[in-house]
Amino acid sequence: MLEFNRKKVGLMPTLTKWNPMDEKTVTAQDVMEGQLSAWERDFITSAILNAPSKPRVALEVGTWLGWGSTLHILRAMEQNQTGHLYGIEAVSSIYTQMVENIRKATPDGAKRFTPVFGFSDQAISQLLSAQPPEFAIDFVFLDGGNNPMEQIIEFRLLAPYIPVGGQLLSHDARRRKGKFLVPYLQSLDNWETGLPDFSEAGLFYARKLRPVPSSASLKAAKRKLIQLRLEPKEAVSAILPSWLCIIILKLLPRRMARSLSDEV
Repeated sequence: MLEFNRKKVGLMPTLTKWNPMDEKTVTAQDVMEGQLSAWERDFITSAILNAPSKPRVALEVGTWLGWGSTLHILRAMEQNQTGHLYGIEAVSSIYTQMVENIRKATPDGAKRFTPVFGFSDQAISQLLSAQPPEFAIDFVFLDGGNNPMEQIIEFRLLAPYIPVGGQLLSHDARRRKGKFLVPYLQSLDNWETGLPDFSEAGLFYARKLRPVPSSASLKAAKRKLIQLRLEPKEAVSAILPSWLCIIILKLLPRRMARSLSDEV
């Protein structure tokens, strides 16, 4: 049974004391540009530093400008003196700035980083197809687009390459972005999961316990996903083009629009 609080996280990474003004940990610019809370950044760092086997390969979807999770993953790997991160970003202007930011913020860590431009489904498929059969991804961080189905697609592509003991984290777990993945993974009995109370957005954690789930738990996860996708607002958003959904949201009262686009 997992226990969650800011001092003890059961079988999950042990948090260390984090001071956002400590120049050795993070700069003021990191805090301003990143979208993660101090506790979330520390949790990500701890997950890599305290892993029983130091992650050799990590993959991140959604780097933003690189000051948040990307920078902390690279710094942790540099501290471990092992590991390589593949960072996927779909917005060209952000991608260009992110690459420059990482190069300036951590010259040594940048040597462990391969930026990948493109949408996650295509980028992940192309990356995996170019790897040898024994390729494994020890650490995954998902923080891409707001469509909740994206994280499901990303998980299904990556899950066969995550070894037992491998870790998967996702951001905005309490918002629409994580609406499908969190209950889906919670239903699979070959993953240990938790949602620590670090922020309103939510940082989801999962660790792989066995290579494959039982047939019963996989069926339960699929049923749960179908139920969620058939909710009226999710069904409508899946049918309508994104530009029309944006227009509709703009016409709705602010509170209602937020509940639909950024729900718990």
